[in-house]
Amino acid sequence: MERKRKSLRFWIVAGTAIALLFTVIGVTAIQFTMQSRIDHFADRLLLLSILRKEALEEYLDTARTEITFWSLNKKLQLIQTELSGAREAYKKAGESNLARVDYEFALSAIESRLHVLARMFLVERGYYDFFLITPEGEVLYTVEKEDDYHTNLLTGPWSDTGLASVFNRAVASAGEGQVVFSDFEAYEPSAGAPAMFMARAMIGPEGRILGVLALQLPTERIRSIMQFTAGMGESGETYLVGEDLLMRSDSRFSEESTILQVKVDTESVRRALAGESGTLFTPDYRGVPVLSAFSEVTVDDFRWAVMAEIDREEVIRTIAEKRPQIAGLMLFLYSIAIWSLWYLRDNDWSAGEGLSGQSDIDHPDLGDTGI
Repeated sequence: MERKRKSLRFWIVAGTAIALLFTVIGVTAIQFTMQSRIDHFADRLLLLSILRKEALEEYLDTARTEITFWSLNKKLQLIQTELSGAREAYKKAGESNLARVDYEFALSAIESRLHVLARMFLVERGYYDFFLITPEGEVLYTVEKEDDYHTNLLTGPWSDTGLASVFNRAVASAGEGQVVFSDFEAYEPSAGAPAMFMARAMIGPEGRILGVLALQLPTERIRSIMQFTAGMGESGETYLVGEDLLMRSDSRFSEESTILQVKVDTESVRRALAGESGTLFTPDYRGVPVLSAFSEVTVDDFRWAVMAEIDREEVIRTIAEKRPQIAGLMLFLYSIAIWSLWYLRDNDWSAGEGLSGQSDIDHPDLGDTGI
């Protein structure tokens, strides 16, 4: 009876100790796994934001190369010279009705040599519009012929637009041959749609400024770069935010365009615009807790935050899927440990009993011999 009580006490103590040990191990394993999974999500999101940044930079670098090629094209420079010459002749003629007829006829003849090629370029390369501008700011040619056509970017109604900005900066940096960009802004001649421009001065053989070539970049191309959803799960998205804290690309969760419409004032965005990169948990622009990876991209003289985010709930749900596996493993190991302890204990007792019985046979009561 005493042995049974000792055995029961032993198993209670041993079982409790092993259970506590494996509970500690299990909790530690779960916490380690959770942190590892969070780190994995964070690293993947940061990588995705960097990949989107690199894709955007590659697109803008390609755009720089293309506008540089066209601004150096001798045929296009000749057309620019002819357009400017026709404009000057019209002004000298006093801008009479007859002079205007001659001017429009000359423009039509010059544009016919350019228009098909320019429109084909826009369609194949995905730009929205193509501008030829005189050094004095006169918009002499556009493919789309919107309200900016035949206006002056220095004195006309669009002198405070992104197109006027890149024109002025291209002229100012003509000697350096820089390609300059404007940030996205609502552009009234394009029905108030968000527009981004780039420009480069066209320089003649004598170093004289012939004019400025400008291109209007489409929102669709940048949208397609940023709405790449592979590896983003159910709730992940990447997007851009400008220095005014307004989106520069569309939200994955909105059926309407969010460019210049949705403000994103979060810690991760502000840190990105300050030149930092990293990851953190924070509410996003919808007020939803997310794991946010942030970095920045500098375009000309302005900066965008490059964001990659996934809902915190999805992160936790994915991590929680590992908990039953860990719990099952801990239960299995606990069972093995209890069985091993029982096996060793039982064998130890059996050995002890066997030795005790052997002692009775080998060493009889010496008192019976009379010794």
